[in-house]
Formats: sequence, C-alpha cells, structure tokens
Amino acid sequence: MPTSAHTASDKLETAQRRAFVLQLRKAGVTYPNIARAAIEKFGVDRLPRGWDERYAYKDVKRELDKIRVEISESASNVLALELQRLDALLKALWAEAARKNPDHSAVDRVLKIMERRAKLLGLDAPSKQQITDADGGPLTFVIAGADPDKL
Repeated sequence: MPTSAHTASDKLETAQRRAFVLQLRKAGVTYPNIARAAIEKFGVDRLPRGWDERYAYKDVKRELDKIRVEISESASNVLALELQRLDALLKALWAEAARKNPDHSAVDRVLKIMERRAKLLGLDAPSKQQITDADGGPLTFVIAGADPDKL
C-alpha cells in the first residue's frame, strides 16, 4: 500500500509531466512527438505503463480542463465584484434619482448603472446587425470555383 509520501511524490511527478506535455502542445508539437519527448525526459519507468500519444493527449486535455475551470471561476469572481461595485454606486445615487424632484444627472447615472448591470448579466436581447460593403450595400461573397447558378 502506498504511503502518503509516495502518493505526494506521484502527484508531483504527474503535475510535472502534465506541465511538460502542455508546454510542448502549446508549442505545436504533435502528440506522438510529445509522447517520445516525455519518454526521453522522464524515462519509461516514471511514466504510466503503456505511455503513448493517447496518454499525452489525456494529460494535455486534463491540464486544459483545469485551466478552463480556473478561468471560469476567475470570471465568476470578477463578475460578482463588478456587480457589487455597481450595487454600491446605485445605492449611493438612488435617493437623489428617485426623489419627487429628481436630480436629472443622478437619474442619467442610475440608468447607465442599470444598463451596465443588464449587459453584464446578459439581460438585454441581442441586437441585430447587418454587415454591409463599403458603399452600404449588402455584402456578397464569391466562392472560388463555384458555379453561381448552383448557389
């Protein structure tokens, strides 16, 4: 049965291997070449049995998944912070904007805060945009080698 020190050592080696294969993949190295490079660097006995390009792919995928989760969590934290800031600003301006004879600049600021909050939360319906050519007409595409009568 593995000791906790052995397990910690295994985890460290796995982390080092995954960082190594991710670095190679970011550099554009193919999975077969990543597998060969990992065998050269770490040795066959320090890699999982049957180490090959499939293992390299799995290691890269696991690292990218971990990064994706970290980015998602970071984005969620930033969004929460931005919403708290907007709430504080709205609270500070609300009384002036909502009184019987409101301060019109406060009303404008409150509306801007509300617009920003709606954008961050995706509450507004998407706006439709039309792409036009330089003259303002509809944009057309020509597909090389295509028969225009069959398009």
